[in-house]
Amino acid sequence: MQENKIVKKEMVLTDGAVSLRPYRKSDAEELYKAVRESIVEMSPWLSFAHADYSIKETRDWLKTKPGDWKKGLAYDFAIIDSRNGSYLGGCGLNRIDYANRCANLGYWVRKSRAGQGAATKATLLLARWGFKELELNRIEIMVATPNKRSQRVAEKVGAQREGVLRKRIVVWENVYDAVMFSLVPGDI
Repeated sequence: MQENKIVKKEMVLTDGAVSLRPYRKSDAEELYKAVRESIVEMSPWLSFAHADYSIKETRDWLKTKPGDWKKGLAYDFAIIDSRNGSYLGGCGLNRIDYANRCANLGYWVRKSRAGQGAATKATLLLARWGFKELELNRIEIMVATPNKRSQRVAEKVGAQREGVLRKRIVVWENVYDAVMFSLVPGDI
């Protein structure tokens, strides 16, 4: 695998129920609404989800996405309902270690669509893409130990629970132990 592999940004991954596509600047309003709707649920686990989260933060984040793709730093995707085009949440591969061919996979789904399988479907689509297009050998999913819903997603996709990493995640002033899950190409 070559470092900073260029990947087509126009692509769409789908299983018929959910679709993943690279973020666009035009996603700002829907992304902002989804984060605002889900602040209470996401803020313990994701530092960007804070009480004063603004549309400016959304727009500023979206501006960084093309550069991240071009440099191979992160591949972030909007999760879209394939049937009606509504915005469900986000997922991405980041902390990409090209030398060891591994990456971190993260996901979140807006409150009104949580518990309907979107995160599980998106994770499977993204992991398969990472193995094929980025030629990854390993994808890690690290979840704070109290975050049972995200752990359940990792379990549903067949990720192997490898252990608990002590004091591994810091969100705000909270320091959490984290469950390390992994996927390798033969798992899915």
